[in-house]
Amino acid sequence: MGLGIKNFQGYKIEIRPLGRGDLRRPEKFQEFINSLIKEEAMILMRTKKTRKEELEWLKRELGDIKSGQKVVLVAEDKGQIVGSTRITLGKEREDHIGTFGISIRSGYRGIGLGKYLMAEIIKLAKKTFGKKIKIVLLNVFDGNKPAMSLYKKMGFKPVAKLPKRIQYRDKLISETVMMLDV
Repeated sequence: MGLGIKNFQGYKIEIRPLGRGDLRRPEKFQEFINSLIKEEAMILMRTKKTRKEELEWLKRELGDIKSGQKVVLVAEDKGQIVGSTRITLGKEREDHIGTFGISIRSGYRGIGLGKYLMAEIIKLAKKTFGKKIKIVLLNVFDGNKPAMSLYKKMGFKPVAKLPKRIQYRDKLISETVMMLDV
C-alpha cells in the first residue's frame, strides 16, 4: 500500500493504520473529533468527547480491527490528527457490505487528502476482507456538495434518499445513501 509520508499541496502528511500505540494518546483523537464538532462539520456527532470516551472508542476500534471487522487509516500532520477513514464489514447476511466513513479537519479539505484516503481505505478493505466484500456503502448529508462530488468521482452511485434523517443546525435534513460495487 502507498502509505507513509505524502505531500498534499505543501503539507507533508503521514498516512498510517490505526495501531495499539494510539492508546497512549487518546487526546489527539479527542482534539480531532472535538474540532469537527466545534465547527459543526457534517458528521453525526454533536457532543464534545472526553479523553476517557476517546480512549474507549480507540479500544473498540482496535478490537474491531483485530477481529477482522474493520480497517482504519489515520492522517497526521506534525503530530496532529487531520483525517481518518474506516470501512466496517457487516455481519451475518450483511457480511458482504462495508460501511465507509471519513472525516477531514478544516484547513485540510480540498487538497486531495480525502480522495487519497478513500482510495487507500478501499484498497485496504479489499486486501483485508478479500472476496467477502462486494459493496461499500456510505451515507452523506444532503447539502454536503464537496463530499457528494468526491464520492461520485470515486465511483459511488446514489441509491436512496432518507428524508428528515439528520438534525443539523436546527433543521431536519435528508441523507443520501451511496453505493460502490467492489
